[in-house]
Amino acid sequence: MAPAQSDNTSFTASYAITQADIDAGEVVNQATAEGTAPNGTMVSDLSDESVLTEDDPTVTILCQNASIAIIKEGTFVDGNGNQCADPGETIEYEFTVVNTGNVTLSGVDVTDPLVTVAGGPIVLAPAQSDNTTFTATYSITQADIDAGEVVNQATASGTSPAFMIVTDLSDESVLTEDDPTVTILCQNASIAIIKEGTFIDDNGNQCADPGESIEYQFTVVNTGNVTLSNVVVTDPLVTVAGGPIVLVPAQSDNTSFTATYTITQADIDAGEVVNQATAEGTTSNGTIVSDLSDESVLTEDDPTVTILCQTASIAIIKVGTFIDGNGNQCADPDETIEYEFTVVNTGNVTLSNVTVTDPLVTVTGGPIVLVPAQSDNTSFTAIYTITQADIDAGQVINQATAEGTAPNGTLVSDLSDESVLTEDDPTVTILCQNPAIALIKEGEFPPTPNGGGCPVEGDVIEYTFTVVNTGNISLNNVTVTDPLVTVVGGPISLGAGQTDATTFTASYTITQADVDAGFVTNQATAEGTTPGGVVVSDLSDDEAVSYTHLRAHETDSY
Repeated sequence: MAPAQSDNTSFTASYAITQADIDAGEVVNQATAEGTAPNGTMVSDLSDESVLTEDDPTVTILCQNASIAIIKEGTFVDGNGNQCADPGETIEYEFTVVNTGNVTLSGVDVTDPLVTVAGGPIVLAPAQSDNTTFTATYSITQADIDAGEVVNQATASGTSPAFMIVTDLSDESVLTEDDPTVTILCQNASIAIIKEGTFIDDNGNQCADPGESIEYQFTVVNTGNVTLSNVVVTDPLVTVAGGPIVLVPAQSDNTSFTATYTITQADIDAGEVVNQATAEGTTSNGTIVSDLSDESVLTEDDPTVTILCQTASIAIIKVGTFIDGNGNQCADPDETIEYEFTVVNTGNVTLSNVTVTDPLVTVTGGPIVLVPAQSDNTSFTAIYTITQADIDAGQVINQATAEGTAPNGTLVSDLSDESVLTEDDPTVTILCQNPAIALIKEGEFPPTPNGGGCPVEGDVIEYTFTVVNTGNISLNNVTVTDPLVTVVGGPISLGAGQTDATTFTASYTITQADVDAGFVTNQATAEGTTPGGVVVSDLSDDEAVSYTHLRAHETDSY
């Protein structure tokens, strides 16, 4: 080079920048120029970056762009394997930290307001990614499940070589974004209700009566995994008292809701009260869940059936009244007995098709319907025509039968009593008996064999006896006896009012004493036995003595 000559083309060099250079932010160095004078002297100079007379190193500034990014991912861990979140189960968080700048970052750490992050701090070279160092576990709460998600962000921070701290809020998938990480928690909102009915036997008769009650208890259970508010119970049968309440998952409540139902006759006739209640609750997102009640199992929806005992029974009173048609104060054939039937429903269910039958008479009236405790003494009547056999028996005895059909088709019946509902004695209508007998004894003096007008010893008197049943009952073993003669004929039977003038006869042979006395006098006796064994008798001519006068051409009997 000649003096004052400058050359800027002959010498060039290239330097490959290192990460350390970038981390330093510059490359600093000096070159040395040497040359030889004509006399052989070696001359040199350290380079300057701008002034020929100075020897400052050349400094090449390298730009520094320190930055960091973080991805936060949450994975739900289903501890019990029920495919849904439960309090105490966890979310496992994985943090991927990336150096998105061009300088090495030291003291790289991750913090999270939701969890304690394990791992770090670490050093990250530019573009380096780390997804294993930082982890965290979050324990799920009921509030999280009620919200249906866990939302949060972590922060990654690091320090550049220039001691500048860089940070980044996490994103759940994209390095260049800062959206919170949302871990969805499944929500399974559900409710169940048990409805139990207890019959209250107020009068202690062991059976249901109208006006008694059923006490209902409702057990409401949150069978889902989210809290339910505004939990209420409704029932079309009753007004439910209590509520609304709040139920957390798995919580059961059997005290808040109650109801009382008043039993009707229709319920007792049905033999049961059947109904269902409905439980409703509202989730935090406004979803309404409901369930129809079951009587014992939370997972079923069968109506609650409260059995009401049924005691179907009937009773009948049969009363007979003798109608004295001719006013003689005693029964006669073809007079009547009027029967009145009082039918009572002695059970606790309504009886339909209530009828009365009687083997003795044709009962008119009915069928009718009787509610419990109802008595009817007007619907059923009957008339019986008295026979001689009834009068002979002195009474008419018989029983009627009342029948009715319960709501379940059961047929109930009762034999009649004459006065007491709980007994079954036949109805006895007493018929007055007036047994009586009368006897007329007549003697006929025949013409004398000697043709004279007066009898003589040896003549015969022929006696005839007329026996009359003057009572109102038949007489058996009717006989006639006479201390004077032997009466032939009989015994016979005589119906009431019947007369017999042919059966009994007798003959008497006149003695001289009779002729001397001028008459023959005596009385016969008629006897008969009633069907009841009563013996009645009568002296002939009832009250007078029969006399046969022995006078010429004349016979008088009196």
